[in-house]
Amino acid sequence: MHYVCMVDFLRRAGILEEEEELIKSLSITPDANIWGALLGACKIFGNVELRCWAAENLFKLKPQHAGYYIVLSNMYAEAWKWDEANRVKELIKLRGARKKPGCSWVNIQDQVHAFVAGERMERLDQTLWLT
Repeated sequence: MHYVCMVDFLRRAGILEEEEELIKSLSITPDANIWGALLGACKIFGNVELRCWAAENLFKLKPQHAGYYIVLSNMYAEAWKWDEANRVKELIKLRGARKKPGCSWVNIQDQVHAFVAGERMERLDQTLWLT
């Protein structure tokens, strides 16, 4: 956890070159938390080279974690690099990574109802909304 804090501190300070050197000099193998902190820094400060390095390592460690692919794809899209963004989206499909759907809960008349993105709300009694 100590290394993650140091990497995150450098990220927040915007000192990406020092962050890169710290990661390269670690006596341990960097885990997904360390690579994720670097990927987040690259998103904030727009470092393309480090972004790819962090993403490649994250994909090796957690190939099924769709969130990392989405962050990288969005960074490419923000830079108007549509081919790269689409290539990353294809990787999501090829590797079978899945994003967890969004979910919300609402309490109506002492009953909790869950709503998951993409599901239909056929069973919910419409009169509940009117009371």
